[in-house]
Amino acid sequence: MYRLTINKKKKLISLKATAISLLIVALFAFNNKQLNAQVFIGAKSGARVSWLQYDDFAEEDYNKKLFFGYSAGITAAFKVQKRFLLQLDIMYTQKGKKIDGISGTPFQNYAKYHFLNTPVVYKLDFKEAFGDRIFKWYVGAGPNVNFWLGGNGILESEELREENIDQLNYRIIFDNMPATPENGALYFNEANRVQVGLIVSTGLVLEPAPGQSLMIDFRYEWGHSYMSRAEGRFSNVVGYRDNLRARNQAFQISVAYLFDIINKGKKEKKLYYENK
Repeated sequence: MYRLTINKKKKLISLKATAISLLIVALFAFNNKQLNAQVFIGAKSGARVSWLQYDDFAEEDYNKKLFFGYSAGITAAFKVQKRFLLQLDIMYTQKGKKIDGISGTPFQNYAKYHFLNTPVVYKLDFKEAFGDRIFKWYVGAGPNVNFWLGGNGILESEELREENIDQLNYRIIFDNMPATPENGALYFNEANRVQVGLIVSTGLVLEPAPGQSLMIDFRYEWGHSYMSRAEGRFSNVVGYRDNLRARNQAFQISVAYLFDIINKGKKEKKLYYENK
């Protein structure tokens, strides 16, 4: 048992080191001269739809639905080279699942998961004209590192109804279930708190004013890491365990408003996304 615990800790430390290394490499992918040239920072928020891709899902017993959530945070964009951009986000992101029973007694498990999302996207931009107006569009891809902060949900099952409980409002705890578990808790002892994946994106960049940029972004997020390799155990339910041997997938549309913090809107300075 001691050896297994040490291995889990080593694995978590290794994942965290990998995540931090990805961010450091991204930050130093350009030299100081380029960094001092143009740096855009701003606020970003968006709407998203996500779902879980399971290794093994009992489709004859359960039905999956899409989960709708949102994200909000800050973003920074750097011009690395001509037409090449680097964008880093630090976002609070909602993910989740909705599962309904379709056979036997009524069943429902709706959950919302809270994440700190830190994607790094490399972008290539293109210049286009619409009438007498010039705008930019781009394509991009990069790594996505997600830190699972916690979650909560609602469970309805026959076992609960037999105990005169219509529904259980539960929260997620990342630990082994103790001898005296907390009421309304879902315990995961093998959760992947650090999850990695990939992002592909496209979008538009507009210039509302000198030194300011409005970015409209569409992206697909593909998760590589399992949410958890072991099933979660409820403190109030014995007959059902929460299967999270699944990967997060999502589509997101977001809007960001950025300011040039180096040049501060000087009219003679090109925007960070200019090709010249």
